[in-house]
Amino acid sequence: MAAVITFFLVVLLGLMVDLPIADRILGFAIALFTAANVRDATPRDRFITILIAPFAAFAAVAVATLLLDQPFIAAAIVPLAMSAIVYFGARGPRYASLGTVALIAYFIGLVTRQGPEALPLRFIVLLLAAGNVALIRCVLMPERPEVELARLRRAIHAAVNRILLQVTAAVGDGRWSDAARAALHRDIFRLGDCIMLAQARIATLGTQVPEQASQWLHLLTIELATERVARVALQGLGEATDRSELLAVLDTVRESRQVPAQRSKAPLGAALTLLGHVLTEAPPAVTVPTAAPPPPAGAPVLRSAIQAGIAAALAIISGVLVSSNRWYWAAFAAYVMFQGTRSRGESIAKGVQFMLGTVAGVLIGAVLATLLSGHDLLTLVIIIGAVFLAFQANLAAYGVMIFWITIILGLTFGMLGYFAPEFLLLRLKETLAGALCGVVVASFVLVRREYAVTHDAAVTFLRALVQSVDCSARVLLEHVPAPELSGYVLTAEQRFREFSAVAQSEQSSHPLSRNEALRRRVLLLEACEEWARELGRMCLQGIVLEDATRARTVRETVARIDASVAGLIAHLAEEAEVTEVREPGEELVVSAQDDPAQHAVRLLLRIDAVLVNLGRQ
Repeated sequence: MAAVITFFLVVLLGLMVDLPIADRILGFAIALFTAANVRDATPRDRFITILIAPFAAFAAVAVATLLLDQPFIAAAIVPLAMSAIVYFGARGPRYASLGTVALIAYFIGLVTRQGPEALPLRFIVLLLAAGNVALIRCVLMPERPEVELARLRRAIHAAVNRILLQVTAAVGDGRWSDAARAALHRDIFRLGDCIMLAQARIATLGTQVPEQASQWLHLLTIELATERVARVALQGLGEATDRSELLAVLDTVRESRQVPAQRSKAPLGAALTLLGHVLTEAPPAVTVPTAAPPPPAGAPVLRSAIQAGIAAALAIISGVLVSSNRWYWAAFAAYVMFQGTRSRGESIAKGVQFMLGTVAGVLIGAVLATLLSGHDLLTLVIIIGAVFLAFQANLAAYGVMIFWITIILGLTFGMLGYFAPEFLLLRLKETLAGALCGVVVASFVLVRREYAVTHDAAVTFLRALVQSVDCSARVLLEHVPAPELSGYVLTAEQRFREFSAVAQSEQSSHPLSRNEALRRRVLLLEACEEWARELGRMCLQGIVLEDATRARTVRETVARIDASVAGLIAHLAEEAEVTEVREPGEELVVSAQDDPAQHAVRLLLRIDAVLVNLGRQ
């Protein structure tokens, strides 16, 4: 909306003053990328970033304009700018947003080649773009975390339903197929994503809407109970004589979200009954949760920044060989390969997605630009739809986002008569050149191999795990609430998911030599994370540990856990075999009949045993 409104306002402004058509591109693009890239946590911070954006964009446009007659200097600035954006972008969302907007403005300034006399009106266009973004994002359609949280709750219940449907199908068939197991694991992962997003929103809302705080712990309980159902179902679907009864219990929990009146003696039936209790109970009163901090930034960010600069420099040289005045496509293709990537494999995978999205976008965009030539209104409608689809795909499918952005570019330039549709073919050539330069740099310059990334992610997770366990132990021993515990629990879960993701990336990058030790390590640490999450949930509910013997056991166990983690962090780079793998037991979630204090001690002992096992690798 901000981009379209800006486009029409610039058109109207052009009726009153002599305004180049190129400024429509500038206003549309800056409004679009400003609205889409502002990611600050609070409304005030978002508003400040939007206010700064037109000045950053104008500075970039002014530099590009002044360097139109100095093509070598204009190109030499780009690698340095890209390195700075990658480096500082990891230090906060404002730097990333402003850097992206400035880079887009710089490229537009080079492409449109307007002289210094156009700068005053261009500044007005940029102010219009920022004003429209502020109007849309801060006034007409402000972000409402409580509304988003309500949508996330619906998504969570839909994810729970998908898991229950998978279990229902398996119970009906009497077995798990490989495809069904894989689908169940994907649905569990998606449920965790939804719950973590909801928990982050609750942490944001905590000080503004304190009554939302109780939802955090309830969502954590739903997650644990649903995971237990899935785990028990994977371990066994019960006897054939129990399955009709289990199907009735599944239908009750899935369709009516009630505690089933018909109790099954099978382990899966007990897990379903517990889930029914969790889904129907009222959220408990808890303290306001704290948000998880972002992952630590350090040397890997500097490495990516240097790689991005070198890749951009090589891409510019290659791009000039393809087209002397369209090299910026090659530079941009190389640049994106090092944004948000942690290893050689991830960078190359992102470059492949970029190329595939560009190829598909060029083919479809050329056809659309040809068919829609002369139909400006219809072209604009399709551009609006493509913008929506591009940013919907932003986090879910990077290649799909590039596909839609390529179509947007082709239609926009075609509509304005600035480029013929065949410029898309040139963009494809430049993209291939830039991506190949990125692959070369990722493979041979400051290479960070997958195992190093996995090692760092494991260390980061272990430190978060210790924080969560230590804080839970303090609550058990001192009987004093710890508001920061919720943040530690959420941080440990996030860090484990990051560790699991990079471990999976390492496994997929070496399909012919799977690392069995790494696979088992992930399983063991997954058990620790789930037990620590359950322990944190119980401590947030205020369990009391009064028995002196148990208190001594807790102190000794936590001391051993701290020592085990310290040893693992010191020696984790050494790969070895794990002699035994114990996955989380079906008793992971405490039932109403268990003694909570005894169960908390048992969870700590399990974590201790697994870490000792890992330390003996």
